[in-house]
Amino acid sequence: MLKTLKNLIQSKKNFLNIFMDREKNIELYKNSRANKKIKCPNSPLHLLVEVTSKCNLSCKMCNIHYSNRRGEDINGKLLEATYVLANTAKVIQPFGLGEPLLHPGISEIISIYKSRGAFVSIVSNGMLLNPVLSERIIESGLDQLVISIDAADEKLFKEIRRGADLKIIIKNIQLLNEIKKQKKKENPVLGINVVAQASNFTQLPDIIDLSNKLNISFVSLSPVTVHEHIQGLEGEAIYPGLDVRNNILELCRISAREKGILLDDSKLYYTLKALDPEEIYKDKIPCPEPFRFMGIRANGDIFPCCNWDVGKPISKITLNSNIEDELMKIWQCREWNELRKSVINNHYPELCKKCMKNFTRPFMDEYV
Repeated sequence: MLKTLKNLIQSKKNFLNIFMDREKNIELYKNSRANKKIKCPNSPLHLLVEVTSKCNLSCKMCNIHYSNRRGEDINGKLLEATYVLANTAKVIQPFGLGEPLLHPGISEIISIYKSRGAFVSIVSNGMLLNPVLSERIIESGLDQLVISIDAADEKLFKEIRRGADLKIIIKNIQLLNEIKKQKKKENPVLGINVVAQASNFTQLPDIIDLSNKLNISFVSLSPVTVHEHIQGLEGEAIYPGLDVRNNILELCRISAREKGILLDDSKLYYTLKALDPEEIYKDKIPCPEPFRFMGIRANGDIFPCCNWDVGKPISKITLNSNIEDELMKIWQCREWNELRKSVINNHYPELCKKCMKNFTRPFMDEYV
């Protein structure tokens, strides 16, 4: 009994220490941004950890099928190092180009991140949410689960999400909701991510209707990125000037508002309105991502933002004996600091300009 009490007290002390470390890290970040420092005194506030680059689908617009990085789980030592960074991180996303539910330890990984006090969110295709895994995901404490659904029509859905079955995904979401209800759990909060393209645009209002039936809290609409090296995307780009598409988006807004669904459509809206990215970002803050974000791929590639070219990492982990130190050295490496300097001076490199053209660069910094 005494031992159990001591363990409980120590656990509370550890949690308070983690909380204080995180709050201190946020303050360091705030002061650094206010003073436009290039060398960040803070550690990453946002972590994207690609736990696996394996995938069970072949979605026609996904870059993973054109990468030699596909098909591996993250190294165990590297994963453990991210647990250390999680002590001061605010948001952790244990997913990447692969399907996170394919990692055999995904629920345990989420639990460990949650024990560090971070907000944890994953994006999944939803095909693997069987009863056992759904229960484990709920018990892990996952804050947010986003399912990728790009069509309300089963035939079109299969054409876009090759290898997926909309009926199975709907059934899985319904089951997850039922388990949440049985366990009286609010989390994970459910969202739907939609890659809007020419072939599915007329179905966007139907996806809002489907979201309502599935107890979805929010929907994100993003225009497809058309890569020249990916076949089958010809003609799928979203271009401005079509009144019918603006009308469809307005219908989505009205429907979402009536149903109490939070709709994030800013990137799609700006694209349809043919707004100039430079004008949109002119009076906004410098991009905060290189100062707060670290992306860690399953193969050890490191990225300064989630939209960075996957073929051009800013650095790579060598998996030496002290990975935590190596990660922080990369965080302060010359290439990263040069990028930060460019951002502060409003001299964005071409990779950043591509991101801005898609209106993916953040419009605000919630910490400042």
